Amino acid sequence: MTQPLNEDAANPIVRFALSLLVLSLAVFWFWALLLAPSGNPDRLEDRTWATSAEARCAAFRVELAALPAATEATTPDQRADQIDVVSALLSEMLSDLESLSGGTVDDQQMVALWLSDWQIHLGDRASFSERMRSDGDVAPLLTTTEEGGSYLSRQNGFARVNDMDSCLDAGDF
Repeated sequence: MTQPLNEDAANPIVRFALSLLVLSLAVFWFWALLLAPSGNPDRLEDRTWATSAEARCAAFRVELAALPAATEATTPDQRADQIDVVSALLSEMLSDLESLSGGTVDDQQMVALWLSDWQIHLGDRASFSERMRSDGDVAPLLTTTEEGGSYLSRQNGFARVNDMDSCLDAGDF
C-alpha cells in the first residue's frame, strides 16, 4: 500500500512551483516594461516622409476649401460633378505622395499599404458619383476590409497616428 506524501515532502514541490511562477512573472514584466517595443506599430520611424506628406496634404486642403461642398449641390448630377473634381485633386495629391522620398524600408511598406487604401477609396468615390448620376440621390457605399472594418477608417487612423491630419479623407460627401 502506498502512503500519502507527508507535509514535509510536499512543501519543497510547492515551494519550487511557486518560485518558478514568481520568477516567470518577474521575467515577463521585466521584458514588458523595459525590452518590448513601445508605441503604435503604424507610426513611421523616420518622420521625414510624414512631414513632407502633411505639407502636401495641407496644400490639398487649401484647394478643397476653395471649392463648393458636394453636400451643397442642388441635384445629384451636380453633387457627382463636385465629387469628381475633388477626386481628381485627391488623385494628384496621391501621385505626389507616392513620389515623396524618405523613410525606412518598413516605413515605405506601410506608406505603400496606406496609399493602396487611398486607391480603394478613390474607387469608392468614382462608384458613388456614377451611382449618383444613374440612380439619383443615393448613399455612398464604402469597401470594407477583410476584417469587416472600413478602408476609410484605416487610412484615417494611419494619418492620425503619423500626425498627418491634413491627409484625412476629404469628408466631402
